[in-house]
Amino acid sequence: MAYSPRRLFRQRMRRPISQEAITKGDPFLLPKRLSYLKAEIKSAALSIWKDNWDNGETGRSTHGIVPRVSNKPVGWNREEIMFVTGHGPFPSYLLCFNLRTHDNCSCGEKGDPIHYATKCPFTLSWHFQTPTVSLKLQWLTNILTNNFTRTDFDS
Repeated sequence: MAYSPRRLFRQRMRRPISQEAITKGDPFLLPKRLSYLKAEIKSAALSIWKDNWDNGETGRSTHGIVPRVSNKPVGWNREEIMFVTGHGPFPSYLLCFNLRTHDNCSCGEKGDPIHYATKCPFTLSWHFQTPTVSLKLQWLTNILTNNFTRTDFDS
């Protein structure tokens, strides 16, 4: 490739300018791509959410069944979510909002989801076998992973 006088002139003019930029120039940051920034924000938000979920004081029964946070749904229907969290038309939950004066079921025992699923005489046709206290978490997990027991929630 032959060098023309014009090309040589341009190269000689660029050298001092580029040398000056290297030695005396102000540093500047190149902007990051939007997709990179979104991924960083998502990662930071998930990290904060994980810390709150692992170290929080509420939702411990649900934490035992769903120990990891994720943006993907668990795949439970409305009734299953109410059963696991206890957030539904249960006297024990309604008492938290002063919508009831006591947390007892009509039969006289504490009205929580486990009571309705195992002991309450008014829900006898839907009963599951009562779990022991030490195996309650495993019992809940088994109910939610077994498709046959999950259909009982729908009816």
